[in-house]
Amino acid sequence: MTALYIHIPFCQRKCNYCDFVSYAGKEVTIDAYVAKLAAEIPNTEFSTIFFGGGTPTLLEPRHFEQILKNVAATFRSPSGHGGLKTAATLEITAEANPGTANQKKLRELRQLGLNRLSIGVQSFNDQHLQTLGRIHDAATAKRFYADARSAGFDNINLDLIFALPGQTLAEWKADLQQAIELNPEHLSVYNLQIEEGTPFWERYASSLPVTRYSLPTEDEELAMYETAIETLTANGYHHYEISNFARPGRVCLHNINYWRNGNYLGVGAGAHSHINGQRWSNPNCIEEYLQHSTRMPPNDSRVATDQRETLFLGLRLLDGLEQDKFTGFETEVSELMKEGLLEAAGNYYRLTRKGLYLGNQVFARFV
Repeated sequence: MTALYIHIPFCQRKCNYCDFVSYAGKEVTIDAYVAKLAAEIPNTEFSTIFFGGGTPTLLEPRHFEQILKNVAATFRSPSGHGGLKTAATLEITAEANPGTANQKKLRELRQLGLNRLSIGVQSFNDQHLQTLGRIHDAATAKRFYADARSAGFDNINLDLIFALPGQTLAEWKADLQQAIELNPEHLSVYNLQIEEGTPFWERYASSLPVTRYSLPTEDEELAMYETAIETLTANGYHHYEISNFARPGRVCLHNINYWRNGNYLGVGAGAHSHINGQRWSNPNCIEEYLQHSTRMPPNDSRVATDQRETLFLGLRLLDGLEQDKFTGFETEVSELMKEGLLEAAGNYYRLTRKGLYLGNQVFARFV
């Protein structure tokens, strides 16, 4: 079965590190954009649904309802109370930013069938939040989390970023401890990536004078990553993907499908799709997307996938991949094992602890 990704490109403010397809100040196009999304989604069943962004919680509940009512697997017949009854087993996730929805809106989203929330906290340190360009402070993040719980969300992920400018190991430990105290079902921890075209790129990767806060060294970054693994696993979170940790039974099914190179349909500006070994994407520009055909693209505009994608995506999972999937890459496997980055576990190959931190070096061997 195919997963559905729905991209919502609207933000109150673009963060200093963000290179995703997202735009501030274009809320006037939301109604037209949502109508386009609804038309793009085929009337079929999906295994999971994920609203990503941007900031999906900038949309109103009526927008979510307009999008979801066309998805056959999401809604059964109307309930006796005039609402829509959801398929209880279907994972429906929405990314959310603190400060963009109150408890009333969150309750309405839960009633519409959304049952998993991924909250972009990033840090509980107000200074670091300001550096990142976030619109919220730590108190707002905690209040938003409490509102989500009160609204009925019992499956919540928190996003955290480490290796921030000027961040110390002690501050990172404090972020982890605060997250654990909130007791979410899932945590995603990412090291800061300085992407070209972002304000951070201009600040930290250009030839401009050194800024007030420097980035942590590689050794400091490694210590932060190892601290995250040790702290979260010691507190009952299963480390199942390079950056992801979950309570038992609470892994993100939608993302696992990506890492297993499964089928998914992406709708919205900049959304990517992968169906039966072929990939394509929509235009990044909102205005161009609104003029874009909702029909599946012709074959000559699609790109065929190959074995390499299966390898570097699957190796992100801590369980790794079956050894027979590496046929034709025996030399690369042998070299990576000698370097201590890859190991055999039964009939699987998986990243070592060292390989987890140097994952991009491993993946580059298969590109």
